Amino acid sequence: MSIRKPVAIAILGLSALLALGAVAFAQDPPASLVASASGEGTIKLGKEQYKLNAVVVKAFQDGKIEINLITDITVFISGTWSRASETDKTIDLKITGNSMSGNLDGGGKLFLTDDRKGITGLKLQVVNKTTKKTVTADFTAK
Repeated sequence: MSIRKPVAIAILGLSALLALGAVAFAQDPPASLVASASGEGTIKLGKEQYKLNAVVVKAFQDGKIEINLITDITVFISGTWSRASETDKTIDLKITGNSMSGNLDGGGKLFLTDDRKGITGLKLQVVNKTTKKTVTADFTAK
């Protein structure tokens, strides 16, 4: 009876460590860049135009990116990103969809500060494949 108790505790402890490892492995990859900026700009959704007040960007190490355009409404855009080198202040964007579906196609550029930790600007040119409407965004941080 006295040998079973330490074995049971060891098995329970090992199981807990394995469970924690599995939870840590299942999480999203760490972000390579998380930045936001307030500023001025416009976003055109078809024929409608809105004042663009802020941009929030989360770029992941696996090449995926999430962009939130803050205006009277919030527009969620997703895609992939790349840049020529770590010292480059311009990120090339390939837009493939929004938060609900992959119905967007286009690209743009994200401009970073000198330390590459903040946003100085954003330009997007995207087409909604379903409605055939063009979505453009032009933003400059203050």
